[in-house]
Formats: sequence, structure tokens, C-alpha cells
Amino acid sequence: MTNAFVFSPVRQVKQWPATIKVAGDGGKVTEIEIALDLNLLPTDKYMDKLSEGNKALFDAILDGFSGIKTPEGVPLEDTEDNRAALYQHAPFTDALLHAYRAANTGEAARKN
Repeated sequence: MTNAFVFSPVRQVKQWPATIKVAGDGGKVTEIEIALDLNLLPTDKYMDKLSEGNKALFDAILDGFSGIKTPEGVPLEDTEDNRAALYQHAPFTDALLHAYRAANTGEAARKN
């Protein structure tokens, strides 16, 4: 039996791996693995959200996250305020967009 492509205009992936890269002193970079639940949008809807601004796009593609903690070590809750803070943190948004592109194009998730 061969695999068949099944078209679905609404796609979602759960627990897609993403890597946050945090710069440190002396040019060192720490990589932290997180997981994202992503809504994979049709191209026209993606472009519409992109034209509305970063927050609209990020809210449309991000359905949830795990693996992020507060400075106290408590898992960060998925709230509007916490999302707003994450959206201002370039390492998070870079990880989100890279993971989205990889998931949307079918690029295999990398495992180290």
C-alpha cells in the first residue's frame, strides 16, 4: 500500500520541537529545547496575519507551548501577558518562526 497525500486546509501539529538560542558572554550560545503546538495556516491567511503585525501572526500560529520556566523554575503558563512578554524576546520569536517553517514545509524535526 502506498501513502497518499490527504489535503486538509486546517492543520495543527502538537509538541513540535523548537530550539531557543540564548547569547551569553564571550560569544557562547546556550540552546534550550522547548515544544510548541502550531497552527499551520494556508499561505493567504499567513500573509494576512503577517500584514496585521507580529502579534496577530504569532497568536494565529502559536496554539501552546511547554518547556519554558519562570526564574523560580515554575512552568510558564500560557497567558496573554506571558505571550506578550515572549513575543518581545527575539530568541523565542526566532525559535517560533523557525519551528513553524519547518513544520509547515514538512522538514523533519531535528533530534540531537
